[in-house]
Amino acid sequence: MNHITDVEAEIKEIDLAKGEDLLPEYFPELRNLSAAFIFDFVPKPANILPPEFVYVPLPNRRRGRNDLWIRTAVTITEWNSCWEAGHLRTEFIPQIFHKDFPHNLKWLCKIKNANLYLIPKGRKSAFDAYQPLYYLLPLHILKKFGLPLLRRGTWPNWSYNNTLDLHITSDFDDRVAEAFAFHIWPYLNYGSRIQFFSKDEPMVLLTHNLNFWLPCIYKLAEDRLRNFPRVSFDSKEQKLKQLKLQVKLPPDIRADLPLCGGSIWQGEKEASEATAELVKIADENGQLRAIIDTIKSNRVKDDFSNIWSYEKEDFERKLYHKRAKVRVSFIQLNDTKPVHAPTSELHENLLWEDFFALLDRKERKIVVCLKNGFTRYSEISKKLGYANHSPVSKALKSIREKAIKYLCPS
Repeated sequence: MNHITDVEAEIKEIDLAKGEDLLPEYFPELRNLSAAFIFDFVPKPANILPPEFVYVPLPNRRRGRNDLWIRTAVTITEWNSCWEAGHLRTEFIPQIFHKDFPHNLKWLCKIKNANLYLIPKGRKSAFDAYQPLYYLLPLHILKKFGLPLLRRGTWPNWSYNNTLDLHITSDFDDRVAEAFAFHIWPYLNYGSRIQFFSKDEPMVLLTHNLNFWLPCIYKLAEDRLRNFPRVSFDSKEQKLKQLKLQVKLPPDIRADLPLCGGSIWQGEKEASEATAELVKIADENGQLRAIIDTIKSNRVKDDFSNIWSYEKEDFERKLYHKRAKVRVSFIQLNDTKPVHAPTSELHENLLWEDFFALLDRKERKIVVCLKNGFTRYSEISKKLGYANHSPVSKALKSIREKAIKYLCPS
Protein backbone atom coordinates (compact mmCIF):
# COMPACT_ATOMS: atom_id res chain seq x y z
CA MET A 1 0.00 0.00 0.00
CA ASN A 2 1.38 3.41 -0.93
CA HIS A 3 1.61 6.06 1.80
CA ILE A 4 2.10 9.64 0.62
CA THR A 5 2.54 12.88 2.55
CA ASP A 6 0.25 15.90 2.27
CA VAL A 7 2.86 17.66 0.13
CA GLU A 8 3.08 14.66 -2.21
CA ALA A 9 -0.71 14.57 -2.42
CA GLU A 10 -0.75 18.21 -3.55
CA ILE A 11 1.99 17.53 -6.12
CA LYS A 12 0.09 14.46 -7.32
CA GLU A 13 -2.98 16.58 -8.07
CA ILE A 14 -0.95 18.77 -10.45
CA ASP A 15 -0.69 15.90 -12.95
CA LEU A 16 -4.47 15.33 -13.09
CA ALA A 17 -6.94 16.84 -15.55
CA LYS A 18 -9.76 18.83 -13.97
CA GLY A 19 -12.77 20.92 -14.94
CA GLU A 20 -13.12 21.68 -18.64
CA ASP A 21 -10.04 19.59 -19.45
CA LEU A 22 -12.18 16.49 -18.78
CA LEU A 23 -14.86 17.39 -21.33
CA PRO A 24 -15.10 14.82 -24.17
CA GLU A 25 -14.09 17.43 -26.76
CA TYR A 26 -10.76 17.95 -24.94
CA PHE A 27 -10.02 14.66 -23.16
CA PRO A 28 -7.91 12.67 -23.87
CA GLU A 29 -5.22 14.62 -25.69
CA LEU A 30 -1.72 13.92 -26.97
CA ARG A 31 0.40 16.86 -28.11
CA ASN A 32 3.75 17.43 -29.75
CA LEU A 33 6.28 20.14 -28.98
CA SER A 34 8.15 21.30 -32.05
CA ALA A 35 11.80 20.29 -32.35
CA ALA A 36 12.40 23.90 -33.41
CA PHE A 37 12.80 24.72 -29.70
CA ILE A 38 16.01 22.64 -29.82
CA PHE A 39 17.23 22.42 -33.45
CA ASP A 40 17.50 24.85 -36.32
CA PHE A 41 17.41 22.06 -38.91
CA VAL A 42 16.84 18.31 -39.02
CA PRO A 43 18.29 15.84 -41.55
CA LYS A 44 15.52 13.87 -43.29
CA PRO A 45 16.25 10.51 -44.95
CA ALA A 46 14.47 9.53 -48.15
CA ASN A 47 13.68 6.09 -46.76
CA ILE A 48 11.86 5.89 -43.43
CA LEU A 49 12.59 2.86 -41.27
CA PRO A 50 10.07 1.48 -38.75
CA PRO A 51 10.45 2.54 -35.10
CA GLU A 52 12.49 0.44 -32.68
CA PHE A 53 12.91 0.88 -28.94
CA VAL A 54 15.78 0.74 -26.47
CA TYR A 55 15.33 1.10 -22.71
CA VAL A 56 18.14 3.27 -21.35
CA PRO A 57 18.93 3.07 -17.61
CA LEU A 58 19.23 6.50 -16.03
CA PRO A 59 22.35 6.96 -13.87
CA ASN A 60 21.94 7.01 -10.11
CA ARG A 61 21.12 10.42 -8.70
CA ARG A 62 23.42 11.58 -5.93
CA ARG A 63 23.19 14.68 -3.83
CA GLY A 64 25.29 17.39 -5.49
CA ARG A 65 26.42 15.01 -8.27
CA ASN A 66 23.55 14.84 -10.75
CA ASP A 67 25.47 16.06 -13.80
CA LEU A 68 25.47 12.73 -15.65
CA TRP A 69 21.81 12.11 -14.81
CA ILE A 70 20.83 15.52 -16.20
CA ARG A 71 22.93 15.16 -19.37
CA THR A 72 21.49 11.68 -20.00
CA ALA A 73 17.90 12.88 -19.52
CA VAL A 74 18.49 15.92 -21.76
CA THR A 75 20.09 13.80 -24.49
CA ILE A 76 17.17 11.35 -24.46
CA THR A 77 14.78 14.30 -24.89
CA GLU A 78 16.82 15.73 -27.76
CA TRP A 79 17.19 12.32 -29.39
CA ASN A 80 13.48 11.51 -29.40
CA SER A 81 12.49 15.04 -30.43
CA CYS A 82 14.63 14.63 -33.55
CA TRP A 83 12.44 11.70 -34.65
CA GLU A 84 12.27 12.97 -38.26
CA ALA A 85 15.95 12.10 -38.68
CA GLY A 86 15.14 8.44 -38.05
CA HIS A 87 18.20 6.22 -38.47
CA LEU A 88 20.35 9.25 -39.32
CA ARG A 89 20.51 10.11 -35.63
CA THR A 90 23.05 7.37 -35.04
CA GLU A 91 25.17 8.53 -38.00
CA PHE A 92 25.12 12.29 -37.27
CA ILE A 93 25.54 12.33 -33.50
CA PRO A 94 28.29 15.01 -33.43
CA GLN A 95 26.47 17.20 -35.96
CA ILE A 96 22.96 16.94 -34.48
CA PHE A 97 23.51 16.78 -30.73
CA HIS A 98 25.52 18.76 -28.24
CA LYS A 99 29.26 18.13 -28.13
CA ASP A 100 29.12 16.92 -24.53
CA PHE A 101 27.37 13.68 -25.49
CA PRO A 102 27.22 11.52 -22.31
CA HIS A 103 29.69 8.63 -22.32
CA ASN A 104 27.02 6.13 -21.22
CA LEU A 105 25.23 6.68 -24.57
CA LYS A 106 28.30 6.54 -26.83
CA TRP A 107 27.31 2.99 -27.85
CA LEU A 108 24.70 4.63 -30.11
CA CYS A 109 27.51 5.62 -32.50
CA LYS A 110 27.94 1.95 -33.40
CA ILE A 111 24.30 1.41 -34.37
CA LYS A 112 23.50 1.57 -38.09
CA ASN A 113 20.20 1.65 -39.98
CA ALA A 114 17.92 1.67 -36.97
CA ASN A 115 15.20 4.23 -36.17
CA LEU A 116 15.72 4.05 -32.42
CA TYR A 117 13.62 5.66 -29.72
CA LEU A 118 15.28 5.89 -26.31
CA ILE A 119 13.01 5.03 -23.39
CA PRO A 120 14.28 6.11 -19.95
CA LYS A 121 14.37 3.18 -17.56
CA GLY A 122 14.14 4.14 -13.93
CA ARG A 123 10.60 3.72 -12.63
CA LYS A 124 8.65 0.55 -11.84
CA SER A 125 6.38 1.07 -14.83
CA ALA A 126 6.92 1.10 -18.60
CA PHE A 127 4.65 4.15 -18.89
CA ASP A 128 7.37 6.22 -20.59
CA ALA A 129 7.20 3.81 -23.54
CA TYR A 130 3.47 3.24 -23.92
CA GLN A 131 2.09 6.61 -22.89
CA PRO A 132 0.75 7.32 -26.45
CA LEU A 133 -1.47 4.24 -26.00
CA TYR A 134 -2.58 5.54 -22.60
CA TYR A 135 -3.78 8.81 -24.13
CA LEU A 136 -6.11 6.95 -26.48
CA LEU A 137 -8.23 5.83 -23.52
CA PRO A 138 -11.46 7.78 -22.90
CA LEU A 139 -12.53 8.99 -19.48
CA HIS A 140 -15.00 6.17 -18.70
CA ILE A 141 -12.43 3.44 -19.39
CA LEU A 142 -9.79 5.08 -17.20
CA LYS A 143 -12.34 5.27 -14.38
CA LYS A 144 -13.48 1.69 -14.95
CA PHE A 145 -9.94 0.37 -14.43
CA GLY A 146 -9.00 2.80 -11.66
CA LEU A 147 -6.36 4.68 -13.65
CA PRO A 148 -5.37 8.32 -13.05
CA LEU A 149 -6.97 10.97 -15.28
CA LEU A 150 -3.65 12.45 -16.39
CA ARG A 151 -3.49 15.78 -18.15
CA ARG A 152 -2.64 15.88 -21.82
CA GLY A 153 0.51 14.02 -22.73
CA THR A 154 3.47 15.04 -24.84
CA TRP A 155 4.99 12.88 -27.54
CA PRO A 156 7.90 12.37 -27.64
CA ASN A 157 8.52 12.99 -23.94
CA TRP A 158 10.38 16.18 -23.17
CA SER A 159 11.25 15.38 -19.60
CA TYR A 160 11.40 12.61 -17.06
CA ASN A 161 8.37 13.35 -14.88
CA ASN A 162 9.32 12.35 -11.34
CA THR A 163 5.85 13.12 -9.96
CA LEU A 164 4.36 10.41 -12.19
CA ASP A 165 5.79 7.84 -9.78
CA LEU A 166 3.21 9.00 -7.22
CA HIS A 167 0.44 7.64 -9.48
CA ILE A 168 2.07 4.28 -10.17
CA THR A 169 1.13 1.24 -8.12
CA SER A 170 2.52 -2.29 -8.35
CA ASP A 171 -0.27 -3.39 -10.70
CA PHE A 172 -0.27 -0.21 -12.80
CA ASP A 173 1.02 -1.79 -16.04
CA ASP A 174 -1.43 -4.69 -15.74
CA ARG A 175 -4.37 -2.32 -15.35
CA VAL A 176 -3.22 -0.25 -18.32
CA ALA A 177 -3.02 -3.42 -20.43
CA GLU A 178 -6.54 -4.41 -19.29
CA ALA A 179 -7.89 -0.95 -20.09
CA PHE A 180 -6.25 -0.80 -23.51
CA ALA A 181 -7.49 -4.29 -24.41
CA PHE A 182 -11.02 -3.28 -23.38
CA HIS A 183 -10.73 -0.13 -25.50
CA ILE A 184 -9.37 -1.67 -28.70
CA TRP A 185 -11.40 -4.90 -28.66
CA PRO A 186 -14.49 -3.44 -30.44
CA TYR A 187 -12.22 -2.31 -33.30
CA LEU A 188 -11.07 -5.91 -33.81
CA ASN A 189 -14.09 -8.07 -32.96
CA TYR A 190 -17.53 -6.66 -33.73
CA GLY A 191 -19.51 -9.72 -32.65
CA SER A 192 -18.82 -10.20 -28.96
CA ARG A 193 -17.32 -8.33 -26.05
CA ILE A 194 -13.96 -9.26 -24.57
CA GLN A 195 -15.65 -10.62 -21.41
CA PHE A 196 -17.07 -13.49 -23.49
CA PHE A 197 -13.59 -14.98 -23.97
CA SER A 198 -11.11 -16.55 -21.60
CA LYS A 199 -8.00 -14.67 -20.50
CA ASP A 200 -5.84 -17.15 -22.40
CA GLU A 201 -7.67 -16.77 -25.73
CA PRO A 202 -5.01 -15.68 -28.31
CA MET A 203 -6.80 -12.51 -29.42
CA VAL A 204 -7.30 -11.45 -25.79
CA LEU A 205 -3.58 -11.94 -25.21
CA LEU A 206 -2.79 -9.95 -28.35
CA THR A 207 -4.88 -6.95 -27.25
CA HIS A 208 -3.14 -6.97 -23.86
CA ASN A 209 0.33 -7.08 -25.42
CA LEU A 210 1.29 -3.40 -25.42
CA ASN A 211 4.67 -4.18 -27.00
CA PHE A 212 2.86 -5.40 -30.12
CA TRP A 213 1.11 -2.02 -30.48
CA LEU A 214 4.09 0.22 -29.64
CA PRO A 215 5.71 0.44 -33.12
CA CYS A 216 2.26 1.04 -34.62
CA ILE A 217 1.32 3.92 -32.29
CA TYR A 218 4.70 5.60 -32.83
CA LYS A 219 4.31 5.30 -36.59
CA LEU A 220 0.80 6.74 -36.28
CA ALA A 221 2.17 9.77 -34.40
CA GLU A 222 4.92 10.22 -37.00
CA ASP A 223 2.47 9.98 -39.91
CA ARG A 224 0.12 12.54 -38.39
CA LEU A 225 2.88 14.99 -37.56
CA ARG A 226 4.25 14.85 -41.11
CA ASN A 227 1.05 16.59 -42.18
CA PHE A 228 1.87 19.57 -39.96
CA PRO A 229 3.42 22.71 -41.54
CA ARG A 230 7.06 23.57 -40.97
CA VAL A 231 8.24 26.50 -38.92
CA SER A 232 9.19 29.66 -40.81
CA PHE A 233 12.70 30.95 -41.40
CA ASP A 234 13.82 33.41 -38.76
CA SER A 235 16.04 35.33 -41.17
CA LYS A 236 17.76 35.34 -44.56
CA GLU A 237 20.88 34.09 -42.81
CA GLN A 238 19.03 30.97 -41.64
CA LYS A 239 17.80 30.29 -45.17
CA LEU A 240 21.35 30.67 -46.51
CA LYS A 241 22.61 28.30 -43.82
CA GLN A 242 20.11 25.68 -44.97
CA LEU A 243 21.37 25.93 -48.56
CA LYS A 244 24.96 25.47 -47.43
CA LEU A 245 24.02 22.42 -45.36
CA GLN A 246 22.12 20.88 -48.26
CA VAL A 247 25.17 21.14 -50.54
CA LYS A 248 27.19 19.05 -48.06
CA LEU A 249 24.58 16.31 -47.73
CA PRO A 250 24.01 13.33 -50.05
CA PRO A 251 21.08 13.62 -52.48
CA ASP A 252 18.91 11.20 -50.45
CA ILE A 253 19.14 13.37 -47.31
CA ARG A 254 17.43 16.73 -46.97
CA ALA A 255 18.17 19.42 -44.39
CA ASP A 256 14.84 20.94 -43.44
CA LEU A 257 13.24 23.18 -40.86
CA PRO A 258 11.52 21.30 -38.02
CA LEU A 259 7.78 20.71 -38.12
CA CYS A 260 5.39 22.81 -36.06
CA GLY A 261 3.94 21.29 -32.91
CA GLY A 262 0.31 20.87 -31.88
CA SER A 263 -2.33 18.28 -31.00
CA ILE A 264 -1.77 14.85 -32.48
CA TRP A 265 -5.33 14.11 -31.35
CA GLN A 266 -7.69 15.85 -28.96
CA GLY A 267 -10.96 14.60 -27.50
CA GLU A 268 -12.76 11.27 -27.61
CA LYS A 269 -13.77 11.52 -31.26
CA GLU A 270 -10.24 12.14 -32.54
CA ALA A 271 -8.84 9.50 -30.16
CA SER A 272 -11.35 7.02 -31.58
CA GLU A 273 -10.28 7.91 -35.13
CA ALA A 274 -6.64 7.49 -34.08
CA THR A 275 -7.46 4.04 -32.64
CA ALA A 276 -9.01 3.01 -35.98
CA GLU A 277 -5.83 4.24 -37.73
CA LEU A 278 -3.75 2.27 -35.24
CA VAL A 279 -5.56 -0.95 -36.19
CA LYS A 280 -5.05 -0.18 -39.88
CA ILE A 281 -1.31 0.37 -39.37
CA ALA A 282 -1.08 -2.86 -37.36
CA ASP A 283 -2.80 -4.65 -40.23
CA GLU A 284 -0.47 -3.20 -42.86
CA ASN A 285 2.75 -3.59 -40.88
CA GLY A 286 2.07 -6.39 -38.41
CA GLN A 287 -0.27 -8.69 -40.39
CA LEU A 288 -2.95 -8.04 -37.77
CA ARG A 289 -5.93 -9.07 -39.89
CA ALA A 290 -4.24 -12.31 -40.94
CA ILE A 291 -3.46 -13.06 -37.28
CA ILE A 292 -7.07 -12.42 -36.25
CA ASP A 293 -8.48 -14.56 -39.05
CA THR A 294 -6.16 -17.39 -38.07
CA ILE A 295 -7.18 -17.11 -34.41
CA LYS A 296 -10.89 -17.08 -35.22
CA SER A 297 -10.67 -20.08 -37.53
CA ASN A 298 -8.76 -22.16 -34.97
CA ARG A 299 -10.66 -21.45 -31.78
CA VAL A 300 -11.24 -24.20 -29.25
CA LYS A 301 -13.79 -24.54 -26.45
CA ASP A 302 -11.35 -23.25 -23.79
CA ASP A 303 -11.07 -19.91 -25.65
CA PHE A 304 -14.54 -18.95 -24.41
CA SER A 305 -15.47 -17.83 -20.91
CA ASN A 306 -18.47 -19.19 -18.98
CA ILE A 307 -20.60 -16.24 -20.15
CA TRP A 308 -23.10 -17.07 -22.88
CA SER A 309 -22.69 -15.25 -26.20
CA TYR A 310 -23.91 -15.64 -29.77
CA GLU A 311 -20.33 -16.28 -30.84
CA LYS A 312 -19.94 -19.09 -28.31
CA GLU A 313 -23.30 -20.58 -29.33
CA ASP A 314 -22.33 -20.41 -33.00
CA PHE A 315 -19.00 -22.10 -32.25
CA GLU A 316 -20.66 -24.93 -30.32
CA ARG A 317 -23.34 -25.41 -32.99
CA LYS A 318 -20.68 -25.78 -35.69
CA LEU A 319 -18.62 -28.06 -33.47
CA TYR A 320 -21.52 -30.43 -32.78
CA HIS A 321 -22.60 -30.30 -36.41
CA LYS A 322 -19.14 -31.46 -37.48
CA ARG A 323 -19.20 -34.23 -34.89
CA ALA A 324 -22.59 -35.46 -36.11
CA LYS A 325 -21.16 -35.88 -39.61
CA VAL A 326 -18.30 -38.11 -38.46
CA ARG A 327 -18.79 -41.68 -39.65
CA VAL A 328 -17.55 -44.32 -37.24
CA SER A 329 -16.92 -47.85 -38.55
CA PHE A 330 -16.81 -50.83 -36.20
CA ILE A 331 -15.02 -54.11 -36.87
CA GLN A 332 -15.97 -56.95 -34.57
CA LEU A 333 -13.22 -59.40 -33.68
CA ASN A 334 -14.59 -62.61 -32.16
CA ASP A 335 -12.99 -64.29 -29.13
CA THR A 336 -10.93 -61.21 -28.17
CA LYS A 337 -10.96 -59.01 -25.07
CA PRO A 338 -12.17 -55.42 -25.56
CA VAL A 339 -9.49 -52.74 -25.98
CA HIS A 340 -10.48 -49.20 -25.02
CA ALA A 341 -8.69 -46.16 -26.34
CA PRO A 342 -7.71 -43.28 -24.01
CA THR A 343 -10.70 -41.39 -25.47
CA SER A 344 -13.22 -44.06 -24.43
CA GLU A 345 -15.99 -42.51 -22.36
CA LEU A 346 -16.76 -44.32 -19.10
CA HIS A 347 -20.06 -43.45 -17.43
CA GLU A 348 -20.61 -45.51 -14.27
CA ASN A 349 -20.39 -49.11 -15.62
CA LEU A 350 -21.10 -48.23 -19.25
CA LEU A 351 -18.38 -47.89 -21.86
CA TRP A 352 -19.97 -46.05 -24.77
CA GLU A 353 -17.75 -47.67 -27.36
CA ASP A 354 -18.89 -51.11 -26.21
CA PHE A 355 -22.55 -50.10 -26.27
CA PHE A 356 -22.19 -48.50 -29.71
CA ALA A 357 -21.10 -51.87 -31.07
CA LEU A 358 -24.57 -53.19 -30.28
CA LEU A 359 -26.36 -50.51 -32.33
CA ASP A 360 -27.01 -50.18 -36.03
CA ARG A 361 -26.07 -47.08 -38.02
CA LYS A 362 -29.39 -45.26 -37.49
CA GLU A 363 -29.37 -45.97 -33.74
CA ARG A 364 -25.78 -44.71 -33.38
CA LYS A 365 -26.74 -41.37 -34.93
CA ILE A 366 -29.61 -41.00 -32.46
CA VAL A 367 -27.36 -41.76 -29.48
CA VAL A 368 -24.87 -39.13 -30.71
CA CYS A 369 -27.72 -36.59 -30.79
CA LEU A 370 -28.79 -37.54 -27.27
CA LYS A 371 -25.23 -37.10 -25.97
CA ASN A 372 -24.98 -33.69 -27.63
CA GLY A 373 -28.07 -32.34 -25.90
CA PHE A 374 -30.82 -33.07 -28.43
CA THR A 375 -33.48 -34.75 -26.27
CA ARG A 376 -36.77 -34.15 -28.10
CA TYR A 377 -38.11 -36.32 -30.90
CA SER A 378 -38.63 -33.24 -33.10
CA GLU A 379 -35.07 -31.96 -32.54
CA ILE A 380 -33.49 -35.33 -33.38
CA SER A 381 -35.74 -35.85 -36.40
CA LYS A 382 -34.85 -32.41 -37.77
CA LYS A 383 -31.14 -32.99 -37.11
CA LEU A 384 -31.18 -36.33 -38.95
CA GLY A 385 -33.40 -35.12 -41.80
CA TYR A 386 -36.53 -37.20 -41.11
CA ALA A 387 -39.95 -35.92 -42.21
CA ASN A 388 -41.52 -36.89 -38.86
CA HIS A 389 -40.46 -38.36 -35.55
CA SER A 390 -41.85 -41.86 -36.11
CA PRO A 391 -38.48 -43.40 -37.16
CA VAL A 392 -36.83 -41.81 -34.13
CA SER A 393 -39.52 -43.12 -31.79
CA LYS A 394 -39.15 -46.67 -33.09
CA ALA A 395 -35.35 -46.53 -32.98
CA LEU A 396 -35.37 -45.23 -29.39
CA LYS A 397 -37.56 -48.13 -28.34
CA SER A 398 -35.04 -50.55 -29.87
CA ILE A 399 -32.15 -48.70 -28.16
CA ARG A 400 -33.88 -48.96 -24.77
CA GLU A 401 -34.36 -52.71 -25.17
CA LYS A 402 -30.70 -53.18 -26.13
CA ALA A 403 -29.55 -50.95 -23.23
CA ILE A 404 -31.60 -52.98 -20.72
CA LYS A 405 -30.09 -56.24 -21.98
CA TYR A 406 -26.58 -54.74 -21.91
CA LEU A 407 -26.83 -53.08 -18.47
CA CYS A 408 -29.03 -55.66 -16.75
CA PRO A 409 -28.15 -59.05 -18.17
CA SER A 410 -30.33 -61.83 -16.81
